[in-house]
Amino acid sequence: MEQFEDTKHLPQVLATAVGSLPHTDAEQAVRLIAGALAVAPHAPQLSRADLREQMWLQFTENLPRFRVDFDNLRYFFDTSGDPLAEVELFYDRYLRIMEGAPADDFAVGPVYGKGIHAFLERLRGEGGKHPVIKVQVTGPVSFGTTVADETGKPVFYHSIFRDISTKGMGLKAAWLVETFKPFAEQVIVFIDEPSLSAYGSSAFLGISKEDVIESLDDVIAMIVDRGGIPGVHCCGNTDWGIVMETNARIINFDAVDYVDSLAIYGRELDRFLARGGVLAWGAVPNTDSVEQEDVEKVLSRIRKGLDTLAGAGADRHALTRQMIVTPACGCAGLTTQQTEKVYELLAQIGPRLSEEFSQRR
Repeated sequence: MEQFEDTKHLPQVLATAVGSLPHTDAEQAVRLIAGALAVAPHAPQLSRADLREQMWLQFTENLPRFRVDFDNLRYFFDTSGDPLAEVELFYDRYLRIMEGAPADDFAVGPVYGKGIHAFLERLRGEGGKHPVIKVQVTGPVSFGTTVADETGKPVFYHSIFRDISTKGMGLKAAWLVETFKPFAEQVIVFIDEPSLSAYGSSAFLGISKEDVIESLDDVIAMIVDRGGIPGVHCCGNTDWGIVMETNARIINFDAVDYVDSLAIYGRELDRFLARGGVLAWGAVPNTDSVEQEDVEKVLSRIRKGLDTLAGAGADRHALTRQMIVTPACGCAGLTTQQTEKVYELLAQIGPRLSEEFSQRR
């Protein structure tokens, strides 16, 4: 399997976040991120500020036949009639981009990405480069199994529109990498796949392991082609072995509730780490319980998690060679005050872990 060279230059410990925030003021959200996550700030996703920033809509501009009824918050791909002309235009643009053209046709505009553009404006004002910038895109499996056609059938079961939606997410990710690369030594893209927690259930009826890997690797390849580092985020329990068979460099998991579920895949995890893979520990709660958290609790959670995964067969040195720490999932469901607590903890965790790991060497 492919050996990952691009992760070798990441800092030993990074603190960043999943993306979504409860703020309705984009500049306020960006200030919070910049103040807490100076090494690896991220683009905010602000669905409370605008419905178009929710994950099923934010990355849909210029996807053929995608329709939105904002009055009733209904969205779908219209596969009726003859979509040939629009589909051909999409693939013409896709092929040009794959041949090296900029991905500007699939930009996230300021209406669909207030948070992204406020973040971008701050970076332009700062000048210079951050070691890492982290962005996110909706995962192709979650998108394709959630967004339906005009009849209510998920488009993942429609061969043409499954491919369009998958490549569409990849093209959006390519644009994000191109856009933020001037401001970072490395750009990490999390592919958000919450629906993978339902893998194996009736919601995935007829969807094979190969289908999941192919769709993820299609997006991953577009991120790598533009020089980004791809990761997969899933905030629930899933078949982590499948994720580790993709070419994702980073796996972001909920380390508050699901360390044991990851430990089931100890041998696969060891192979993933040996390839240069990195775990992103969602070790800071994104629920009301964060109000009772402190740095020592989070550190203790990570230490216990390391013991669990090492006991399951993962190499401890590889686990601590490089590590990312995030909230368990997005923070859009919190208050702004609770979110500030999350980011306060993240700001302290990175330096503490860096010091702790360096002393063990």
